[in-house]
Amino acid sequence: MSRPLVAGFSFENCRRNVFLEGEVNNLGCSLPAARKTGTTICGVVFKDGVVLGADTRATEGMVVADKNCSKIHYISPNIYCCGAGTAADTEMTTQIISSNLELHSLSTGRLPRVATANRMLKADLFLNDRLIVYAFKPGPITL
Repeated sequence: MSRPLVAGFSFENCRRNVFLEGEVNNLGCSLPAARKTGTTICGVVFKDGVVLGADTRATEGMVVADKNCSKIHYISPNIYCCGAGTAADTEMTTQIISSNLELHSLSTGRLPRVATANRMLKADLFLNDRLIVYAFKPGPITL
């Protein structure tokens, strides 16, 4: 009879990887090396909301330029956004979108919707197609 799954970190993969590494070495082969590809951002949706996460390191090629770079940006009281790409571009873009959403909120008398922020970000990305390189993941906060 198998044990029920419990929440939390599972060390099964660590043991498996150590075993596989030993087996591969016995065969005279080597495992592929891990490759760094840049910013890590993610979002997790659950019943009552969304959790956004991002790393904090900003690099210039192989050099770490900033060990504490904020990649989760404020858009409005109910919307935050994770950004990847040129730090200055992501910061300025989120500030512009935040300002435009604030004006929209003042004119409508309501909190902005994520769909509105998403549309504004898409329009900005389209207008600056070849000038700016970045990616965004907007996420709502339910109050």
